Amino acid sequence: MSTPEYSFVSVPLRRSRAGWEFASDYRSVITERAAEGWSFVQLILLENHTEPRGDLVFVRKGREL
Repeated sequence: MSTPEYSFVSVPLRRSRAGWEFASDYRSVITERAAEGWSFVQLILLENHTEPRGDLVFVRKGREL
């Protein structure tokens, strides 16, 4: 039986007139991770954190136990 592996990638947020926006292109991170066999699961926004960011969550099949 295999256990799934999880990975988190932080993307900084910056304040704009319209609210929060990503400081870099998060879509390229998702595309790069997908090419490595990871599946995007969800985005966790941490806009009230001391360093505002969005954490991208990925999963892939783990190794056999």
